[in-house]
Amino acid sequence: MTRHENIFLDEFNDYFKENGAWEQGGGRKQTEIFARCFDEVITFPAGKFTLLDVGCALGQAAAFFARRYPEARVSATDVSNVAVSRGRGEYGDRVHFFTEDIERINGRYDVIYCSNVLEHFHDYVEKTMHLAACCRRLCIMVPYNQRQRGRRLVPDADSFEHQYSFYEDSFDFLLDEGLVQKIDIAFHPCPIAWGWSRRQRITHGIDNFIRKISRRPHEHEPMQIIFDIRTNA
Repeated sequence: MTRHENIFLDEFNDYFKENGAWEQGGGRKQTEIFARCFDEVITFPAGKFTLLDVGCALGQAAAFFARRYPEARVSATDVSNVAVSRGRGEYGDRVHFFTEDIERINGRYDVIYCSNVLEHFHDYVEKTMHLAACCRRLCIMVPYNQRQRGRRLVPDADSFEHQYSFYEDSFDFLLDEGLVQKIDIAFHPCPIAWGWSRRQRITHGIDNFIRKISRRPHEHEPMQIIFDIRTNA
């Protein structure tokens, strides 16, 4: 690993420690909400299949899929050994956990689920291409049209905050490279985790009514965009 990657790993291990920033910020609940919202849009055939949760954090999404699909063989991976160790301790009876960097993942899976991970990497293209080579179906969930002060995000290789604003064509390079057969797209709000809560929808609704009268731009609820990618692997 580079020095920058080691710094990132140290920060993430500290982030995922017991009662660390991840849990204090509601990360457990957020992870499961994302999985449940994803499940409202995309379902997998009943029966036996393999699923890998990439960037699993403490494992709440992987555990959700293990319950949702009891015949599936569910695995989960994260670059943080602290996160993986804690996930294994809590859900290891139903999910296989292992520590690995995205571009070093080996094996073939029927499904790879990657939720709210790739937006943190300035080299998300390379990471996505590697994941597409490791599965038959790649399901990616990321923030849609995220803006900072009204502008698209600008990648910063020295930061691990969100790097890119994602749009409908953000993964078309996979089609251009002939790595995938098709890409289906869906949008979904994720209240509390990413979108507005019920209370916020009411307050923003009132605000948007006032904006309309005053001819100001409408404020849209933050959305997640889901890419259901069928690969050639």
